[in-house]
Parts: sequence; structure tokens; C-alpha cells
Amino acid sequence: MRELFKDRKFVFLWLAQGASGLGSTFATFALSWLVYEMTGSKIAMGSIWLTFMLPNIVIQMFAGPYLDRWDRKKVMIFSEWFRAAVFLIPAILLPLGVLEFWHLYMVSIAIGLAQPLFYPASMAYTADVLPKDKLSKGNSILEGTGQLLTLLGPTLGGILISAFSVELVLIILILALGAAGLLLMFNPSSKKQRLEQKESWFIQFKEGLQFFRVYPVLFWVGIMMMMINFSSGAAQPMFLPYITDELGGTAFQYGLFTSAFSLGMVCGSLLMGIVKEPKNRKNVMLGSLFMNGLFLIGLAWTPYYGLALVFSLGQGLFAIIFNINNTTLYQRRVPKHLRGRVFSVRILLAQAGVPFGAALGGLFAEAFSIPLLFAVLGIITIITNITCWLHPIFEKLNDQEIHLEIDGKSLS
Repeated sequence: MRELFKDRKFVFLWLAQGASGLGSTFATFALSWLVYEMTGSKIAMGSIWLTFMLPNIVIQMFAGPYLDRWDRKKVMIFSEWFRAAVFLIPAILLPLGVLEFWHLYMVSIAIGLAQPLFYPASMAYTADVLPKDKLSKGNSILEGTGQLLTLLGPTLGGILISAFSVELVLIILILALGAAGLLLMFNPSSKKQRLEQKESWFIQFKEGLQFFRVYPVLFWVGIMMMMINFSSGAAQPMFLPYITDELGGTAFQYGLFTSAFSLGMVCGSLLMGIVKEPKNRKNVMLGSLFMNGLFLIGLAWTPYYGLALVFSLGQGLFAIIFNINNTTLYQRRVPKHLRGRVFSVRILLAQAGVPFGAALGGLFAEAFSIPLLFAVLGIITIITNITCWLHPIFEKLNDQEIHLEIDGKSLS
């Protein structure tokens, strides 16, 4: 790992992603708090996530093919600075006493348009600046540091809201996102792919899809993640009312609960940075998601805040183990000239289930209860994983790198 910190490009990328992680965590925390404080509605909590995810998916679909043509560094900077500018709206209107619920919908939509540009560009840019044999360690450091800062974010956000006000959280997140963009300016631009002729969006998107045709296990991983993220999309908006209403917690305790998830992700990142890459990637990836389903059922069952913290930590631990293995798998399999569009298709597939979960989760929780919602979602997660475990296509997760071609072009 020491060699990575001697690499100037990696260090600035590392610092920028850390600042972005803190800003993004504060953004989610502040937006959720404002929505629930203004409405007290579980349906409103689900709908605000819906207004974020729908433009998110649209951007993933249409911008993905062009990420291989654009300068990835500039795309990342734009995403950070645009989000910082958007959060000036509640930061200015709230102290003036004129902030309304529809303003938060506008903020959510705008963030949904900008945020999805950052992650696929970041994954592709990481693969640009690091050699293949350093990707697993580099991803562990980037994920771990980002989660370490997001670990501090919710707890700190809860303390700041309890002791001061949500306005201070908004100011800090704006500064963090602005700093992330500034740090990226110190890095070199990514090398844009030279195309013999300008290809249409459809042709580029189709080429990204063709990769999944010749390497179908990654397509089915995306479908599996669509189902898992349906559960995640339904559960996450309910965590605030779960802590405050079901368990009688405070803003600080909600922040601590969210931080427990991040602490689990930090522990998982440290673990993945120390141990060797798994020989049986299928068991590690699917087993991690199976454990997440069990912990979600645990949240439905327990009336104790302390146990809820333990289950949240466990979810974070196994979520990051899956994410690091999944990201490394893609970075090693996808050729450089296809990374932007393939990563975007990957995220598009995975996130397609989130808006449906967000919409239906709020309705279900309002009609029945949050614990029953968590129990149903945990069962869906476990059934999905058992199905994938039994399907022979997922044995391909353990394959070594192979030579593939699309339309006669080598993908080695």
C-alpha cells in the first residue's frame, strides 16, 4: 500500500474521493432530515428518493457512452461543483424561512442528474491511473477512506443538528463537494479515446451492451443487483423514521446508526486490503449479500437500539466486501476503451430497482409497518441470493481473465 501513497495522482484522487464521500453523506443526511421534519410522512421519504433515482437512471443511460469520449477528470469536477451549487438553494432559503417542500424536490432532481456522472467516471479514472496489479489494493484504500469519512459524517451531522442547526450541515457539505472538485484539478486529464469517426449515442451504448453479451455473468450480476437494490431502495428512506419512531431515537442516534453501517464498510475495506484476493469469488460475493439479507431481517426483529447498531455494522461490512470484489472484477475484465459505457450500463442495471423500491417501500410502510417491510425485503434478498447461488452462470465469477472479441475487436 505504501507504493500507492507515493503516487501523486493516486493521492489527489484519494483525497478528492474522501471529500466527496463526506459531502455526499452530509447531503443525504440533511435532505432526509429536512423532508421528514417538514412532512413527517413515510411516503414523502420514499418519493424524495424516487425523484433522485429517476433522473439518476436517465443520466446513466444517456451519458454513459460519452464518458469514454469526455475527459473523465472534468466530468468528476463538474459533478462535484454542480452539486455544491445546487445545495446553495436550501442553504440560503432555510435561514430566510422561505424553504418549501417543492424546493427539496428540485434539489433532489438536480442531484440525481449530476451525481451519477461521478461514480462511473471515477471507476474508469481509477483504472487509468493505476496498473492492474494495484487495482484491488487501490480500490480498498479508496473505498475504505471514503467510508471512514462517511462514518464520521452521519454522527457528526446528528451532533451538529442537535447542537446547532441543519444549516451548518448544509454549509459543510457545500465546502466538502467544492474541495473535492478543487483537489481533482491537480491531477492530469484522462486520455480520451480517439474515434475514427463520431459514433452516435446508440452505437456507443450498443457496444457497451455487447460486452455483457460476450461476458454474460456480469449481466446477470447486474440483474441480481437490481433485485438487491430494490430492497435497498425500499429500506434506506425508512431508516430515519425507523430510528426516530420505531426505536424512539434522536437525530444523534440516527446519525450513529448510519455511521455504524459506514464503520462496517471501513472494517471490510481494511480486511480486503490485507487479505489475498479470494480464489472463490462466487462464494464471497453471493455470501456477502446473503448475510445482508439476514441482517435486514434482524432489524425487523429487534426492538433494541444497540442490536440495530450491530446489524447496521454487519450490513456495511458485507456490502463493501461485495462492492470491492465486484468493482475489481469489472475493472479487470472491461477493456479501457469500453470502461465508461460498460460501467454506466452496470450501474444502470443495478440501480434500476431502486426507484421502484423507494416508491413501494414508503407505501408499504405507511399501510403496514416498517419492521414488516424490513422482514419482507430481507426475505427477498435471501431468495434472490439462493437462486443465484444455484444457477450455473455464476460459476463464471471464478473464471480467470479470458480473451474476448466484439465485432472482431480484441477485448483482452
